[in-house]
Amino acid sequence: MEDLKLRDIKDIVEIPDSSLFELLGLVGGVVALLIVGAILFLIYRKFKSRRRKPTKKELALEKLKSIDFNNSKESAYKFSRYGYLWIDEQNRNRFFNIERDLEKYKYKKDVPPLEERVKEEMREFIEELG
Repeated sequence: MEDLKLRDIKDIVEIPDSSLFELLGLVGGVVALLIVGAILFLIYRKFKSRRRKPTKKELALEKLKSIDFNNSKESAYKFSRYGYLWIDEQNRNRFFNIERDLEKYKYKKDVPPLEERVKEEMREFIEELG
C-alpha cells in the first residue's frame, strides 16, 4: 500500500452552462417560425379567396339570367344548356317539362316567338335558382 501515491483532490471548477439559453433560443425560434408561417398562410388565404374562379354553376346562372327572350331559338338553346347544370330532385320534372315545351323552338330554321306561358315558366325557374 505504500506504493500508492495519493493524488491531491482539486478544487471545484465552475463550468459555464448556457444550455438554458440555448433551449430558450430554440423554443423562441420555433415559436417565431410558427407565427411567421401562420401570418403567411392567412395572407395567402386572403388573396386566394379574392381570386376565386366562379364555378360552372355560377357561370351558368349568369348565362341563364342574361337570356334574351326575344330571340326564341337562342333562348331555348341557352336554357337547355345552362339549366341542365342546375337540375336536382326538386326541380327535375319542372325543368324537363319546360325542355319539352322548348323543343318546337329548336332544330328549325325559322321559329315562332316564345309563348308567354313558356317565358314565365323559364323566368320562374331561373328566379328560383338564384
